[in-house]
Amino acid sequence: MLRGCTVARAKTADRGYGSAHQKLREQWRPKVEAGLVDCARCQQPIDPDGPWDLGHTDDRTGYTGPECRHCNRAAGGRNGAAVTNGKRVELRHSRRW
Repeated sequence: MLRGCTVARAKTADRGYGSAHQKLREQWRPKVEAGLVDCARCQQPIDPDGPWDLGHTDDRTGYTGPECRHCNRAAGGRNGAAVTNGKRVELRHSRRW
């Protein structure tokens, strides 16, 4: 974290990870920690000792199941970039180059 940075991160529930999300994640935890679950995105086994996330559908209306952290965060980054890039305005020039 940057020194002097005072920007507060939104609370967990405000970011879409309220009690329902946390409860469902806890239900998955024993299976993930036993090494019985494949990533919902890449279909590879999730490392029982590694970090994992409970994935959302791309439109965030439901859950996909456990995902390896890399897959989950990469998908979030792609979705965020798509939103940002969709807001860009094409520059118009006075003449064709």
